[in-house]
Amino acid sequence: MSTTTAARPGVAGDRLPSRPRDRRPALAILALLLVLLGALGSALLVYRTGERVPVLVAQGPIQQGQVVTADDFSVTEIAFDDGTQVVPAGSLGQFVGSTSVAYVPEGSIISAQMFTTRALAPAGAEQVGAVVASVGRPSSAVQVNDIVRVYRTDPSGTGGAEAADAEELVAAAKVVAVGPALETRDTVHVTLLLPEDAAPSVIAASAAGTAAVSVLASDTSPVVDWRTE
Repeated sequence: MSTTTAARPGVAGDRLPSRPRDRRPALAILALLLVLLGALGSALLVYRTGERVPVLVAQGPIQQGQVVTADDFSVTEIAFDDGTQVVPAGSLGQFVGSTSVAYVPEGSIISAQMFTTRALAPAGAEQVGAVVASVGRPSSAVQVNDIVRVYRTDPSGTGGAEAADAEELVAAAKVVAVGPALETRDTVHVTLLLPEDAAPSVIAASAAGTAAVSVLASDTSPVVDWRTE
């Protein structure tokens, strides 16, 4: 005769399946850490942006070769990382009278490398002013850094001379400054960077009112250029 053994409590086959471990506490801790890190980053950003210092910026565009004055600069406050090239506002006096080695756009933050106290014109070059009448230049305004060919036109002053009658004085000269155009005059004053041996003829043509210029392609190399090294 067979006997039946009653199931005893605690036998493995009679155990109820265990509930999976609740992971919500771990996720909550991770979320809390992320919130704390975000708050720390925000606090650091506020702290860094609070460290603002006054620095020099370009009040307006500064041309290459321009001798700057105090009016060429203004002051703004910025926050910056260590190593950023800036000039404290208190250093303004060190830059007045220096020369810009490159074009500086309006509003640019100033760095010491943008200016020099030595002459930019190379040996054997001169900055020469010339007055050019409207009949002796393109209808569009001549601008700083344009490369122009300089001529002496018909000395009769009639303005009707053929192109063949114009004498070339400088094959390619860099315009380094342009005076303001006046409604009461049809002339414009330009400053050219020229070889010193070409300066007398350009000055003479300007004085006689026979100087003329034509604008060349922007990639034309001038006869002499600023020394940037």
